[in-house]
Amino acid sequence: MNNSVLIGRLARDPDLKYIPGSGTAVATFSIAVDRDYIKKDGTKETDFIPVEVMGKLAEVCANNLGKGRLVAIVGSIRVDSYEKEGEKRTYTKVHADRMKFLDYKKENKENEYTFEPQGLDPQGFQAIDDDDIPF
Repeated sequence: MNNSVLIGRLARDPDLKYIPGSGTAVATFSIAVDRDYIKKDGTKETDFIPVEVMGKLAEVCANNLGKGRLVAIVGSIRVDSYEKEGEKRTYTKVHADRMKFLDYKKENKENEYTFEPQGLDPQGFQAIDDDDIPF
């Protein structure tokens, strides 16, 4: 079984191209994913993972995603090989089948993403006592 699930931020804007002949859209970008391990100095290492998206989802990504956006990706790992200057090389990437945007577009010029829950009335919330909780 070849299945990968990643959550990370885009390291660069998606690059949208179309396959000659078929016209299929292909978007490529990288996401930054922190490792779980924390070093002695308190920092984490980050992996920059190349991602490829095809079809309508590629166009949606190119039109709605940009550097710094948080996404969840479900896909499979692919290893491609090619030859450059007579030397055989391999390239590993994630081919995304599904994707979920985990934040919203930039709303201001300070490069911050905003998140406002939809359908919730902030005035409708009220404090409850611990005795009212059934568990």
